[in-house]
Amino acid sequence: MAKSTMTTEEVLAEIERLKSSPYVKIAKKAENDMLRQRMYQLRSLDKKGRAIAKALGITVEEESDKEV
Repeated sequence: MAKSTMTTEEVLAEIERLKSSPYVKIAKKAENDMLRQRMYQLRSLDKKGRAIAKALGITVEEESDKEV
């Protein structure tokens, strides 16, 4: 069975259809919630790590934004 090739118009139409799908909206919200939870976890670990470093008298040099 050969794969059919979609035209640009068909691809754009499918994208528009999927963008309005309630299932896509549910999945995007769940993904965003997971990303936020991961961010909160990392913030908590950062805070704990800073407290531990301070208690041990360790100074850590943080990297600033790297230039490309």
